[in-house]
Amino acid sequence: MKNFITNYKTLMSECETPIDYVLAVWLNLLAAVVVTGLGKVIFELVTNPSQFNNATWGIFDTLG
Repeated sequence: MKNFITNYKTLMSECETPIDYVLAVWLNLLAAVVVTGLGKVIFELVTNPSQFNNATWGIFDTLG
């Protein structure tokens, strides 16, 4: 975790152009979406596991 924080600080401190800042913000937003999405799935799995009896997972439903 300490290495991640060091890499994050390096990424943010080396931004020089507006494109660098846009990409850094985009990276943060995507990471936040992943963390909240996985958190939601885990929370629902613990609190309401019956919800997953008829779960649909996007493209995998259409392949069968």
